[in-house]
Amino acid sequence: MPDTLTLLKNRTEPRLGQLERSLPAEGTARPAWVIAILASVLIFTTVIDVLGNLLVIISVFRNRKLRNAG
Repeated sequence: MPDTLTLLKNRTEPRLGQLERSLPAEGTARPAWVIAILASVLIFTTVIDVLGNLLVIISVFRNRKLRNAG
């Protein structure tokens, strides 16, 4: 019971009638395979973003016309 009170205290105050919906139900944890897929997608997206930014930096260094930001 103290864990529930801690969760409610750290959240924004629920409006009247929303208290039942704001409490997490028992057994609503995500399966391990869902967590693994979500983590893989986030890691893949981050790696692609970094590689894309590196390509832009290399392009600006190699092409003088790209150095002047209009």
